[in-house]
Amino acid sequence: MSRKLIYLLIVFAVLLASFPMSCENNNELDLYGECDTTNITWESKVASILQNNCAECHGPGKENPFVNHDSYDSEIVFVKNGKLKGVINHLDGYSKMPKNRKKLPACELEILNRWLDNGAPEN
Repeated sequence: MSRKLIYLLIVFAVLLASFPMSCENNNELDLYGECDTTNITWESKVASILQNNCAECHGPGKENPFVNHDSYDSEIVFVKNGKLKGVINHLDGYSKMPKNRKKLPACELEILNRWLDNGAPEN
C-alpha cells in the first residue's frame, strides 16, 4: 500500500472520529424539548395523543368496534375500569397497546398517566 493511500486513510479516520454520530446520546428531551404536563385535559392534549396512536384500530368502523378512542364519552369507560392505564403502560394481564409496537413515547405516556391520576378531566 502506498504512503499516499495510508496518509489519506489516516486523515479520513481522524475526520470521521471528530464528527459526532447523528443518534449519539439523543433522548426525547434533547429532540423535542421539555414535556409539557400542565393543563392536561381530554380536549387539550389527550384526545390528540389517542387519535394519533389508537384510532387507527379503535374508532368507528375499525377492526375493534367495541373499543373506541374517538370521544370522551367512549374513553371514560376504559378510564373507569382501569384498562386504559393497563394497556398503555404494558402492565401484566393487559394487552400491550399500541398493538405490536413499542410503548408510546415517554412524554405522551406521562401526559396520559397524569391525566388518569387527576381524574381524567374533559376540558
